[in-house]
Amino acid sequence: MPLAVGPDGTEDQQEEEQWMKGAPSALEGLVVGSYCHDVLLRGGRVVGKTLGGAAAFVSNVLDAASPRAEEDEEAPFVVVSKVGHDFAYVSAPAPARHPPLLCASPTTSFHAQFSDAAASAHAPDRELRRVRACDPIYPADLPDRRFAYGLAVGVAGEVLPETLERMIRLCRAVLVDVQALIRAFDGNGAVRHVALEGTPYARLLPRVAFLKASSEEAPYVGVETARRRCCVIVTEGRDGCRLYWDGGEARVAPFPAVQVDPTGAGDSFLAGFAAGLLWGLSATDAALLGNFFGAAAVSQAVKEILEDKAIKRSSTCINGAAFTFERSNMHDELHASLHEVARLMSEQQQIDPANGNGDICSHRN
Repeated sequence: MPLAVGPDGTEDQQEEEQWMKGAPSALEGLVVGSYCHDVLLRGGRVVGKTLGGAAAFVSNVLDAASPRAEEDEEAPFVVVSKVGHDFAYVSAPAPARHPPLLCASPTTSFHAQFSDAAASAHAPDRELRRVRACDPIYPADLPDRRFAYGLAVGVAGEVLPETLERMIRLCRAVLVDVQALIRAFDGNGAVRHVALEGTPYARLLPRVAFLKASSEEAPYVGVETARRRCCVIVTEGRDGCRLYWDGGEARVAPFPAVQVDPTGAGDSFLAGFAAGLLWGLSATDAALLGNFFGAAAVSQAVKEILEDKAIKRSSTCINGAAFTFERSNMHDELHASLHEVARLMSEQQQIDPANGNGDICSHRN
């Protein structure tokens, strides 16, 4: 796929040449999306308070699963996130690992109300309400240098169209969570969705590599139209995910879900998918890794599997001009290895639950 495409859909050759002159020497990434305060409620009672926001979940997975040039090297990506001076997770016990930008407005805060009834595989299992909103992330907030890849992972309207456009100009390939593009909020802060085609983001799709949506969000995306512009990934909770691109599609199997708070499962999927591409996997194989992280906690065992089975980074997909979608001959073996790790983690969680919200299942898309 081309690096840069003009408004009429044609490649901007001059921009391509300029990018190549300043191309990063390593697989450095750019993650854009704010940290949040998440309050979890059930039956009107607070059952948990935690660091939230897609940037938090994405950076956790990338910290653990991204390939590094040296074993002791820090994860090679930059996080651009905004919080207020009220931000509660600067230090232990659960700090944000990558420092955010401070601004005068309060930190974005969400209340997630879970129903007592078990949710189905594709139905919403929570009511989400934004109670505070931080300032958006502006183009000038992004570093003025090139990146191998970018992840646009907004949750509260903080990734502006002009910010995404600048990401596209700075990054070789950009992966986008559609919630950053189609979420809107009513007067009470309740989350609703708008059709992607009616937003300023629609014209940028031909310049995006991958667009991820949950099954709940997919009807607002217009998958059949969007797949002609970029690869669309639809996560389907306990049913795994599907990839749609111009000329083909693939279903990728799920893994056993660990009993944890479902918030962030979709973000973890996207980060795991990006990590798979960085390891040199095809898009379909990388989706296996995304499904794993969408259903389970971060595990060192995953990195050992990738070091053993993944293609060498010299052929990595995300830093090249094209992506491979077909399953590799190691697809089934990779799935079996990850499935065993997920099974063991699920059994361990049942024996010794690690958090107080163990009754909330990780079935979010």
